[in-house]
Amino acid sequence: MGKTIEVYVNAKEVITQTSFEGRPLTGAGDIHYCSVKEISKTEKIISEEEKAALKLVKTLCERGDYKIQIISVSNLKGKMKARLKGIKSTPTIVVGNKHLVGVPKKEEFEALLK
Repeated sequence: MGKTIEVYVNAKEVITQTSFEGRPLTGAGDIHYCSVKEISKTEKIISEEEKAALKLVKTLCERGDYKIQIISVSNLKGKMKARLKGIKSTPTIVVGNKHLVGVPKKEEFEALLK
């Protein structure tokens, strides 16, 4: 493969569903408060701006020989990688040593790929 294009996003984890589970401690089937635990289902979401940047990168890179790497700065590894490259906000697109912050225009991104 040719160049690697890195797209830095902030995938935030949000709770989509919460439920409580417990087990009966007596023969009567009553659930005691000390056996109840909260179970949450979560989902990672990104902003509309980050979705637009990813869509632009994916559509323009389909016809080329590029590898797209999506890096989330919501975890320690992603934060450290972003900090080492001097990235302070998302979305940021990195090709080689060149950075584009925000959602670039199609022409800007094409110029970056050349």
